[in-house]
Amino acid sequence: MTAPEIGPAERAALEDTMERSARDLETHQMKCVPCRTPGVSCGTGAVIAWTHEDAKRALGLE
Repeated sequence: MTAPEIGPAERAALEDTMERSARDLETHQMKCVPCRTPGVSCGTGAVIAWTHEDAKRALGLE
């Protein structure tokens, strides 16, 4: 089963989400001690990373 085609508005929203989540994760990692530790991330960092990965998958970039 294939995913339905996404329209231009959805594509723009997903691209915005992907860019914003990348910036948010970078900012979060600068402030969060657990996220600065290699191989460790806190719940907030994980959720931001998942949001980024979900947007990439939906755009077919992964």
